[in-house]
Amino acid sequence: MSIYPNWKSERAYAVAIFVLIISAVLYIGVKIDNTVRQSEEIGQPMPYEHTILVEGEGKVTGKPDIATITMGTESHGVDVATAQTTNSDVMNKIISETKNLGISEDDIQTSGYNVYEDLQWNSDTEDYESKGWIVSNYVTVKVRDTSKLSTVLTMAGQNGITDISGPTFTIDDTTNLKAEARIEAIAQAKEKAVAIATSLGMQIEKAVGYSEWSPSTYDYDYGFGMGGSSESLKAASPTIETGSTEVTLNVSVTYKLVEDNDD
Repeated sequence: MSIYPNWKSERAYAVAIFVLIISAVLYIGVKIDNTVRQSEEIGQPMPYEHTILVEGEGKVTGKPDIATITMGTESHGVDVATAQTTNSDVMNKIISETKNLGISEDDIQTSGYNVYEDLQWNSDTEDYESKGWIVSNYVTVKVRDTSKLSTVLTMAGQNGITDISGPTFTIDDTTNLKAEARIEAIAQAKEKAVAIATSLGMQIEKAVGYSEWSPSTYDYDYGFGMGGSSESLKAASPTIETGSTEVTLNVSVTYKLVEDNDD
């Protein structure tokens, strides 16, 4: 065994220590540099674009070209089968006559069919008693030629319909009307933006954001309760006025502002 030290092992150890020292110095240097940079940025405002958000609303009116009505009848019977037979006779006739008026079968839809027992309270027995069965049937009809609406209503009254709800007037295609409303809404929004920018001593440069939506609308609905015999409606031929339907579009526009160089 040699009494002299292993100089190769000592050299490797020294190199490792040197690398660790250099790494530590570099790490501390980076940390100090980052700290200096952060301290220099404290209190300095972050750059941003001056923008304002304004809203506009456009409204245009159009002539409704669709009328939707719901027609129905209730039938009574000692049992379900009897009530169903009576009800089917009426509703099948109504559907047939509606088609004869030029209404497409695609615009005729059964919207409700109910069967229930007619239970009435007997105060003597303090219990419910069955008075038979009731069948109710409803069909919704979309009338695309509104001039036929009066004829459809008269036909319904002459053929046993006891309940009518509607008409609801709508416009089939509102694309063009919305386009007009959009132009009006954007013009209104821009006018607001110019006024705000001027009051701030700025001017609008360009639009940088946009969104639009249509508010919820409720179509005007006329209700007709037609109780009693349909004979009373045979001579009735109501005058139906479609009026007009309003289409509303709202927009939200974000504008970038710049300094007014004219000042």
